[in-house]
Amino acid sequence: MVSAKIEKIFRVIWYLVAFMLTIYLGYTMWKGNEELPYNIIIFIITALLGYTCVNILVYRSPVVSNLLGMSANIGEIYTHLLYGNVGLACSNLYYFITHVIGLFLWTKKENQDEKGKIKVSKTNYMALAFTILFCILGIILMFYFGDYIFKEGATTSLLLLNCIAFTIGVSAQFTMIMRQPFSWILWSISNLVWLSLNIISHNYIFAVQSVLYEINAVIGIYKWYSDSKK
Repeated sequence: MVSAKIEKIFRVIWYLVAFMLTIYLGYTMWKGNEELPYNIIIFIITALLGYTCVNILVYRSPVVSNLLGMSANIGEIYTHLLYGNVGLACSNLYYFITHVIGLFLWTKKENQDEKGKIKVSKTNYMALAFTILFCILGIILMFYFGDYIFKEGATTSLLLLNCIAFTIGVSAQFTMIMRQPFSWILWSISNLVWLSLNIISHNYIFAVQSVLYEINAVIGIYKWYSDSKK
């Protein structure tokens, strides 16, 4: 069992690394004239909001996590559309909507423990079945409308990766809002796909973010499953 002190130290180091890497990558983009200054500012702010959001989500904050999530999602939608990753942009649109729902559900007293944190629920298999059906529908829609929404010249592999990122991300977010621990397993898988897409599209600030999100997801798996047994 990891002590609270060690866990806190690790979280502080994790966030400092995330902050410094984001600022550094933003600076190199600005210095190399790789992107417009206001876009770089949007990338940096969005990434830092995202780091803060997932950090707080692990500790089951009902209000701040959803507000930060909505703020980060706006910047993420803009960024992913700019880099041609429509699947990721659609995922973030879904995240924004479900964060609004989460803000409503998680603030209900019956869904909070005595400390005001959201209760971790047991696996809901009906919710899981619905998520799988939603993913199948998402894949069909992405492939059917792929030629209309992706940048010209998008390869089949890029389309496929965007579809995978969309469906896994939607699944992870849906189960997160349903307060189910295995949402973090889905986030772990999703981060690997997002990493691939961000590298392919040369979106390096978000590629680094995907790596750090993966570390956070592993912590989330441990924390939420531990809490669900209490």
